[in-house]
Amino acid sequence: MKISNIVLAAVGFLLAAILLPIAMGQIVGTTTTGWNSAVVTIFQVVVPVLAIIGIALYFIPRLGNRE
Repeated sequence: MKISNIVLAAVGFLLAAILLPIAMGQIVGTTTTGWNSAVVTIFQVVVPVLAIIGIALYFIPRLGNRE
């Protein structure tokens, strides 16, 4: 495993750890007055879950890629 891969993974995890809570707070705290209840559910529940799954799917294959 190269040092550059470790550094890139650490920086990526650090950015995700800083930005994800901020983004989740903004998504959940959005004023949804006048929105359909199904749209509110998708926006506040499904979007954050899919974001976390997407980030995990991005990093997991790269961690197993040993050179």
